[in-house]
Amino acid sequence: MRRGALLYNPAAGRRRAVGLLDGIRAALAAGGWEIEAVPTGYPGGATTLAAELAGEGRVEAVFAAGGDGTLREVAAGLLGSDVALAPLPVGTTNVLVRALGVPREPLAAARALARGVRRPLAVGICGETPFLMMVSAGLDAAIMGALSGERKARWGQLAVVAQGLSSWRRYRYPQVTARWDGAEATGTFACVCNIPLYAGSLAMVPTARCDDDSLELVLLHGGGRRVTLGFAADLLRGRHLARADVTSACVGELELLGPPELPLQVDGDPCREALPARVRVAKRRLQVLVPAS
Repeated sequence: MRRGALLYNPAAGRRRAVGLLDGIRAALAAGGWEIEAVPTGYPGGATTLAAELAGEGRVEAVFAAGGDGTLREVAAGLLGSDVALAPLPVGTTNVLVRALGVPREPLAAARALARGVRRPLAVGICGETPFLMMVSAGLDAAIMGALSGERKARWGQLAVVAQGLSSWRRYRYPQVTARWDGAEATGTFACVCNIPLYAGSLAMVPTARCDDDSLELVLLHGGGRRVTLGFAADLLRGRHLARADVTSACVGELELLGPPELPLQVDGDPCREALPARVRVAKRRLQVLVPAS
């Protein structure tokens, strides 16, 4: 039997993880895994637990049942080790599993990953904070910063939409500047992507890759509610990168500058880093399990 740990966020996906534990463990056992289930009890706890498991060397994979925030926390603890992250989608949007080709139903994902293969994944760093998907500054970060974990756990996407409408009406659109390779651009929204997808299935940067040493910048120059709605509509239609008020670039690293109070978000969660912040790709890779097909 192969040995692994199952870290789960009891609050993720409207508390779905707890009810799925037995089925997930059975699916993994059928694939040859002996699994120890461990709850993550506090913010950042998954990072500590994953780092301890990686240091002990008694498991070869950590199956993380939760949302994108839980996956990011586990990844931070495993980064640079030989222990693989195996992502199980039990969150609100589950963006990373979509990008990796993991089934979006938790038990199907467990069955696929039980016989999965390892691959290296590049990890972004904002300041000292790792991220798997993206870091952004602007309205979306303000939305996630104002959204309580309890409301998100209880109401899921409805809570995000409701908070989005409230923040959209009140947001003041402060300026953020990105500097990279001798270039500079300023706007009201900057997103630095490690994967193609954003907010579910939206392709923020269709050409983004999570296995190279580069990141993709998307910066919206204009501000205000009308511009924001127009950008969102074009993002839904896949036309946002052709807008005259959008700058996009492939970068090795960059610096984000702006007022220190300007909110940031990483992988759908508020980021504690303050501007200015250096964003780059980590020198070490994260090992992940993905479906063999």
